[in-house]
Order: sequence, then C-alpha cells, then structure tokens
Amino acid sequence: MIIAKIHIFGPMTMDVFNMLSLDEKADVVWSGTFLSDRIKDEFCIQLYSLPDFYVEVFYEVKANKIVDFRPFTDKQALVPYLAQIKLI
Repeated sequence: MIIAKIHIFGPMTMDVFNMLSLDEKADVVWSGTFLSDRIKDEFCIQLYSLPDFYVEVFYEVKANKIVDFRPFTDKQALVPYLAQIKLI
C-alpha cells in the first residue's frame, strides 16, 4: 500500500510524509537509517535519516507505543544528539 502512495505522489518529501497514516509513516521510517536515540521526559526519541529529511520517532515508554513522527530538515534540530557522538 505504501508503495502505491509513493508512486502516486512522487518522491518522498516531508509534505508527502506528513499526509501518510501513522502506520505508513512507520514503514517509510523503518526503511531509513537509524542514527541515534535519546530520552526526554516520558519519551524515547529515535532519530532516522531519510534521503531528503530526518525523522524523530516519539515512543511513549509507559504506554509502550509510538505516538508521533516528526520530520525536519533544519540541522539545528540535530543538536540534542551531538552529545552522544564519541570521537576517537
């Protein structure tokens, strides 16, 4: 189903991504590259890279479910993940 939507709308852009259902967004994100994760409040937030943008996956730990996908292109949004990079 997701392949049909991508074909209809063309390349995966943030606008197309935002129109997808939660399940379809998950399919797209899982095809991306996992970069990092962090804990903030009650969420475990995972960072994925897609060809044209990044996506944060918000997993609510107590509820044991994904509650949001937040795409972005602004490199400033990567700052919270920089502390986890280990330089040799």
